Amino acid sequence: MQYGYFEQFSEGTARMYRFIEVALQWIYSLTANTIKGIVDSPAKVLEIGPGTGVLANKLSKLGYYVVGVDVSLAMLRRAQGRFWRPDFVNGSSWALPIGYRRFDAAVAVFTLHHWGDHDLSMSNVVKSLRPNASFIVVEVDGDRLNAHGHSCTSKCLTDVLTPYFNDVVLRRKFPLIIAIAKSPKAPTP
Repeated sequence: MQYGYFEQFSEGTARMYRFIEVALQWIYSLTANTIKGIVDSPAKVLEIGPGTGVLANKLSKLGYYVVGVDVSLAMLRRAQGRFWRPDFVNGSSWALPIGYRRFDAAVAVFTLHHWGDHDLSMSNVVKSLRPNASFIVVEVDGDRLNAHGHSCTSKCLTDVLTPYFNDVVLRRKFPLIIAIAKSPKAPTP
């Protein structure tokens, strides 16, 4: 079974990512403000695919308790070496090493398109969320921009999220598509 696709991040790639972060700052700020508008701090937030930890750190500074789960040990080492407050754990969307109903929100920025088996991943996300929690997904808008496999369309996001959440709203801010999914459906134990 193919669980997911993810880039192989070496230590060199993780170091170089500091330059990419500069271009992505506005996206991290937009995402942090989106979360701030939905979930009051102090709340527990799960970030799936935190990379070098920039968004997790922004959220921690806003008073959220953040746990970041990433498949890349190189990226996690960079995050842990830079930021003391968020907790970072090695894992994946399809095998979240997280307890049942621990989080008030989850966020995935530029990672959902890598998840492979969306049903398995979404089931794990929903199990990690409390009953009135939200899940925020930020991706390149595949309806408006060809990002060579690094994007999601509105149909993709709707198809992936609606089986698991009672309320799904899509927003666009070029070149992004942002899904805000609220009220997870009861998880299957």
